[in-house]
Amino acid sequence: MNDRTRILEMVKEGKLTPEEGARLLEALDRQPRASPRTLRVRILSPSGQKVELNLPLTAAQTLLAVIPPQARARLEAMGFNLDDVIRAVKEGTASGRLVDIRDPSGAEVSVVVE
Repeated sequence: MNDRTRILEMVKEGKLTPEEGARLLEALDRQPRASPRTLRVRILSPSGQKVELNLPLTAAQTLLAVIPPQARARLEAMGFNLDDVIRAVKEGTASGRLVDIRDPSGAEVSVVVE
């Protein structure tokens, strides 16, 4: 049972007043969420070459910032805005699968934050 459910159950059982429950729920909403710890990058080329990177989030932020402009342009042409990803990673709001690109040549790129 998560914290929110527990608070609601305590209100239902009369252990907390609705006002106390509301204050506790508001406090939960203000708590910072744990930021992801690892950025996983998987690249598969049409020739079968495979690259998998598992990076600590701090290293990933630095790595994302130094991607060459031509690589950024290719990603943007595929509908992927790297600056949005960098911002989400830095803010700690990025989680789960961020990128899942498959182009007609058979190349695949996926980026997951865990």
